[in-house]
Amino acid sequence: MLTNHIKKLSADNSEILKELDVMHSALTDLSKRYEKARLIINQMKKREDEYEEKIRDLTDNLRNSEENCRLISKNCDEQLETANARIEQVKAEADREIIKMGASVKLLEMESQSYQAKYKKEKSTDCDSALIPLL
Repeated sequence: MLTNHIKKLSADNSEILKELDVMHSALTDLSKRYEKARLIINQMKKREDEYEEKIRDLTDNLRNSEENCRLISKNCDEQLETANARIEQVKAEADREIIKMGASVKLLEMESQSYQAKYKKEKSTDCDSALIPLL
């Protein structure tokens, strides 16, 4: 009876040791999977941090580019306004010059007509003087 009891305890002990070995193996496997998952999570966190830094850099670059575009646009608008004002000024000067030249042309036409009339009168007088002795 005692031997049966010892055999039974020995069998139970052997069974418990097998279960303990299985549990130890499962715990080791779980520990390995946990470490692998932890490494993957840390790598993902590191990549996430890198991406966030890149996003911040790109956002800063975009802001700087937008500011540069605004400054360039403002400068272009100012130069365009200056150029348009200069064009208007040149147009006004050209219009005044055209009016002056038109007045000069009229004056020269009037002087020319006056000289032509004078010339015709002189020629007429010369012709009359030349014809009077012949008559």
